[in-house]
Amino acid sequence: MSKAGLDGVASSTSALDLRAASRDLWPGGTLDAWQGRAAPQPGRVFWPETDDEVLAVLRAATASGRPVVPYGAGSGVCGGARGMADAWVLDTKRFDRIGEVDPETWTVEVGAGVNGQHLEDALAAAGWTCGHSPSSIGCSTVGGWAAARGAGQFSSRYGVFEDMVVGLDLVTPGEGALHLGVPGPSSPPRQGLPEWLPQVLGSEGTLGVITRVRLRVRPLPATRWLRGYRFPDVHTALDAMRGLMQGELWPSVVRLYDPLDTWIGGKTRPKKAHGHEAWWKGWLKQVDALPEVRRRLLVLPLSVPGLLQRVAEGLADGVLVIVGWEGPPEVVEAAVAAGRPLLEVDGVDLGPEPGERWHASRHAVSYKLMPVFERGGFADTMEIAGRWTALPRAYEAVRRAVGPHALVMAHMSHVYPEGGCIYFSFAGRGDRAVYDAVWTAALDAVLASGCTVTHHHGVGELKARWASREVGPAVRGWRALSAVLDPRGVLNPGRVLRTGEPPAPLPDDELAPADGLAWVDPARPSADVEPRWPWARLPGLPRWQRSAWQTTWVEVRGEVDGVGCALGRGPRSAAGPDLRGWLATHAPKVRATVGVPGAGPRWMGAARVEQPWRVAQQLLRADLRPGSLGVVDGVLHVGFRGPAAEAFGALASSLVPGGLEAVPWRLVPLAAGVLEPCAVDDPAVVHVTSERAFRVPGSARASG
Repeated sequence: MSKAGLDGVASSTSALDLRAASRDLWPGGTLDAWQGRAAPQPGRVFWPETDDEVLAVLRAATASGRPVVPYGAGSGVCGGARGMADAWVLDTKRFDRIGEVDPETWTVEVGAGVNGQHLEDALAAAGWTCGHSPSSIGCSTVGGWAAARGAGQFSSRYGVFEDMVVGLDLVTPGEGALHLGVPGPSSPPRQGLPEWLPQVLGSEGTLGVITRVRLRVRPLPATRWLRGYRFPDVHTALDAMRGLMQGELWPSVVRLYDPLDTWIGGKTRPKKAHGHEAWWKGWLKQVDALPEVRRRLLVLPLSVPGLLQRVAEGLADGVLVIVGWEGPPEVVEAAVAAGRPLLEVDGVDLGPEPGERWHASRHAVSYKLMPVFERGGFADTMEIAGRWTALPRAYEAVRRAVGPHALVMAHMSHVYPEGGCIYFSFAGRGDRAVYDAVWTAALDAVLASGCTVTHHHGVGELKARWASREVGPAVRGWRALSAVLDPRGVLNPGRVLRTGEPPAPLPDDELAPADGLAWVDPARPSADVEPRWPWARLPGLPRWQRSAWQTTWVEVRGEVDGVGCALGRGPRSAAGPDLRGWLATHAPKVRATVGVPGAGPRWMGAARVEQPWRVAQQLLRADLRPGSLGVVDGVLHVGFRGPAAEAFGALASSLVPGGLEAVPWRLVPLAAGVLEPCAVDDPAVVHVTSERAFRVPGSARASG
């Protein structure tokens, strides 16, 4: 390591450092490395410590036309952070400061290079959590979570990572250092445009280098309830999961394991009842003692994946669903009381043990793939997302497409009122041609089924072709911003989005009641549609100014240069930057889907109280999630939907001075546009979250 170059920025050209920076955890790269195919070697690795040092590296690279690959911990599984030949790798790990939690705004500023587990440990020591718990938490960074639009295992309650970001700092070759969203104590003074933040989140280092992130945090949950249920099949289990989410019960965990994944884990019966599990584990131990046998162990069975799949699925005994709630005891109790009857219509209660077992080992999957490579095979994972009625279609389509090449199993997690994520696992013979065939067949099937090609692993090299097809002609929006922030195109070139790929066919635009969605014209919302969240106009509020569970539009469709495109094919798509806002602004005619509530129970209460917006914020901080919350003519209105509506209403009433009087249900309009923060007692307040109060820009505080 030396301090000689680029105004003292720490850097290295040692063979060990270059080799370490040449790869991330893309299993395709692991297969190459295991079989002796070297990754392209970068020319130098830099470890900047300040925004100025990052900018110095970027400007020198721009002057010489040299590619720059931003790098966090290298835990990405899509090739988005692996070094390029002769490129400069810009490692952010020296941005390692964790700030103090602001108890007034419930936020914290964190360096982009902070390890995820270190962050959660530091927050927990002070009584907080950000709620983001990916399986890679011990080997990934906060900046990587933002750059790849990650999602943690509790996203059904806390949202995906971009829902937690209220602001970030970015260094770019074209515009220098900027802050986006809410600034922090270390932020550059210059502010970027509000519409840039959705595109930077998910850009995977192609628009700038993230140096700091400001995050929402919440108090550590006081209680946690976890349980396992056995369902007869995938489709029945999906219906129960949908009921929980569209019933606005907001579980923290909802995970469905398909028959093969259930069988391999031995999860629907006590462990002693699974003689097959003990048999195959004992067999592995015996043959592993023979090096050559170990190396070839999986070649034979994985050469006939279809037969292996049929045999294994024939031994399965239903499917497993893990469900959990966490938070204040009274909120958890009300949600569980309403959720258990939905689960027990078709599910068999297996008790707390399956859920607690999952929770204790929930991060272990990130460290279990290498033995498959050692034994002559490969293993990989793919996560997609779609609306509820598209999920069964995509599940079967991917299984059919991959079946001739590899063993495939799946679990379904990260669910929302509008749909959810399927997380496929593949295992095949350790042949690069087989590996490539699996991914081509799988991603082609995903696009054909109308789903998004990635939900939380990012795009990188692996999915760039298909993400570009999914985005279609809206790639123009990303190119336009790239021309401003990175005019010479030195940042991670060729990854995430590419030009020239043929657009994917538009998904079916028919919506079933089960989807919980409706089409609207963003410019003229229809009076016939009752939106789940009644924004005064679309797109509503920017992500950092609304509560994590509140959505605006889900899918946006329009034409660019006469070619149709559909963005947001699945909830919380991570197929590159979020270009829905750009499409809605630039397409001549746009349609969008918004969430709509079901016809279940509703409860609303009202009260005239002092500082009603402060009381509204206190309800949110008590971890209640009203379906309607606002102040009309000085009167606080609080409403809940779903099977726990009355119970949640009683909890809210107990927290409001003088209680809430039951009134007829009404949707209180929500503010729209970009607001400005203000004090919660400001008479001009129009909206609150757990973190802040907001008013319309330029609103004057009343005197006195």
